[in-house]
Amino acid sequence: MKTVFVLLVLGHLFTVLLISAYRGRSSKDPAVDVFYAAKWFQSATWGMLVVGIAKAGIANVTLLIGVALETISILMVFDGFGTRIKRFYTICTTVTLTGYFIALPLNNADNIRIAIISFALAIMLVFPAYRLIKSASRSVLSLLLGYVYLILAAGLMFRTGVTLLSPVPINMFKPGLHQSLLLLALYTIMILGNMGFVLLSKEQADREMIRLASYDDLTGALNRRTFIHQVRLSLITCMKKAAPVSFILMDIDNFKTINDTLGHDAGDKLLQEFAVKAQEQLKADDLLGRYGGDEFAIFLPEADEITSDEFIRKLRKLVIDNGSSSGGDMANYTISFGVVTVIPDSHTIIDKLYKLSDDALYTAKNAGRNRASRSQAIMEEGLS
Repeated sequence: MKTVFVLLVLGHLFTVLLISAYRGRSSKDPAVDVFYAAKWFQSATWGMLVVGIAKAGIANVTLLIGVALETISILMVFDGFGTRIKRFYTICTTVTLTGYFIALPLNNADNIRIAIISFALAIMLVFPAYRLIKSASRSVLSLLLGYVYLILAAGLMFRTGVTLLSPVPINMFKPGLHQSLLLLALYTIMILGNMGFVLLSKEQADREMIRLASYDDLTGALNRRTFIHQVRLSLITCMKKAAPVSFILMDIDNFKTINDTLGHDAGDKLLQEFAVKAQEQLKADDLLGRYGGDEFAIFLPEADEITSDEFIRKLRKLVIDNGSSSGGDMANYTISFGVVTVIPDSHTIIDKLYKLSDDALYTAKNAGRNRASRSQAIMEEGLS
């Protein structure tokens, strides 16, 4: 048994060593800090068992704290450690430790203490399991890890029942099926916890890098490079269906004057406000991109002239209604649009769509702004 505990200690300590090397060259991450602390507590648990001080009851306490911190770190990776979950973990840990220490001085109460710890660990595993399985950003890795956590939680619940109903004392030092299953569970939890957290953190970091590389930091719209790439893919799909597409180019009227008068901070807030309004009007396959400055582009797949005209009408009305209801200089802005609608073929390229919509936008500007232009036909300033 001591050999087993030594191997568990070494497994957690090597993880601590690797995390320490990682932390030395990267910015501090709260989730990594919590996981780092969890490994120290778990190393201490098996270390105490190696030197034979488990009967003091401290080992089970450090194990509980270590597992709690580890599950919390996984929740933090998925932004799932909110106020309610934090409160639950605090209450659960407090109640468990209180019950454990009440049972500690009792004679022949090993089964009760084991049941208390097993039940608490099972409950703590359920939350990260649920988050891993139900998260909107879940992956095959998170699903696999989540279901394994559920199996472990179910196993711990089963152990709780067996321990309470057993007529004879149960402990991890007595050879038998119980001991074998427990050791298997310990190794599984260690491997899953160590590798799972590292892989999940890497996966989330990769996803964040993709997001930063694909979206405009200020407005949340697709950046120009990603927008063009996505439009090209969508054009291919619409070409196969012989479905129309609409490309809309738009910018904020007199944006330079707004910047010069109210300042760049006010201009940035205005861009953010408009991007949110535009995003709210998009369907699942529609695309919003920021070409630069105050110039935005929207691509509407399978949208004919009537559909794109209605989209522009709703967006212009939303901007104007916001100005009339909010008041203040920030709210008083208008948008000009240039739009082109085509049925794409093998010769349709995004540069051509941009040029046509840019020409139409120029026409709208020259006609007095606060309006939309399609080719040479101008949608009058009225919203109906």
